[in-house]
Amino acid sequence: MNKLLEAICVKGLPKRDIKNANLVNLLALLWALTLLISTYLAEEGMLDSPVSIAIAFGIHSIIGIAMLLSYKRFLIQLDEMERKVQLGALALAVGVAIISFSSYSILETATAVPPLQTSYLIALMALAYMVGIIKGRLAYR
Repeated sequence: MNKLLEAICVKGLPKRDIKNANLVNLLALLWALTLLISTYLAEEGMLDSPVSIAIAFGIHSIIGIAMLLSYKRFLIQLDEMERKVQLGALALAVGVAIISFSSYSILETATAVPPLQTSYLIALMALAYMVGIIKGRLAYR
């Protein structure tokens, strides 16, 4: 149990890496919030003008790009072992997304299930990534 908590709490990473990871996490949270808020506003009919749509799209996209660039910087500055953990987690997340989406699309085409909500796929990828991070840190530490 102690090793699991250490893997989750990034024990042993240099302060620079923890700072970079916190920035990525903050931007990911902001990105998710802008998606949530924009979706809510659109469903409530409040994003009805081209200007409001452009503003919501712009804010969400800018935060997403900032998140992507900060994650890239985070990966570049990591040591080899933690970079390997990150790469394994990314591979797991992408693999789970591809397999899940393609499998679900078969069921959706056969009208066995309702249309896929994009938010479910994003959440599934995030969960797979987190599992991959924890699994990798447990394996390499």
